[in-house]
Amino acid sequence: MKRFFVLLCAAVMCVMCTACDLFDSSSKKDTRGDLGKLTALTPYGSTVITGVQLEHQGSWRDDPEIEEIAKEHGFSDTSEFYEFELDEFFEIYIKSSTRDNLTNYIVKFDENKDYKTITEDEINRICIDKTPWDTAPDENHYGDMGGLSVDKKDGGSTGVYALVIFRFGKPEAMMKIKIVPSTAPSASDVLKELEKQKK
Repeated sequence: MKRFFVLLCAAVMCVMCTACDLFDSSSKKDTRGDLGKLTALTPYGSTVITGVQLEHQGSWRDDPEIEEIAKEHGFSDTSEFYEFELDEFFEIYIKSSTRDNLTNYIVKFDENKDYKTITEDEINRICIDKTPWDTAPDENHYGDMGGLSVDKKDGGSTGVYALVIFRFGKPEAMMKIKIVPSTAPSASDVLKELEKQKK
């Protein structure tokens, strides 16, 4: 009888441990993979970029502003946000150990491409969007580097994209982001909502 009771207790404990694992968030697989994580592209294996954050700019979204993001998450080699909508602008904030100018490009991610050897001419030809000029991160505004978007009118679609950062005409670092379908209201939806508010 004792042996049966010991075996029963052991079985119950196994079931309880398995159930705990199912509900323990720390044991869940990280579904983001390498999305939003900064990767150095320099020949020496490191980058002058010491931290990064991306911020949603879609007016139809209710997402935190950079002040809140910086306070809650700080700056590291991983952005808290890495998934954006088609046609949505998103802002790039960079902390750097130098005051050098940087240029951001966004291209459809190609796993067969070696981004360490890509030239600025080549990336200029294939990019969906890039910042309009070389600029240093705005230290007065969390290292703001301007905004980018993946627009349908420019050939953009959903999927994984590479945000590639150049310094002195050479690839410095990159980050993979995910572009998902837009949830933006249509012009007719906006007009209907405005008419409702007038009444």
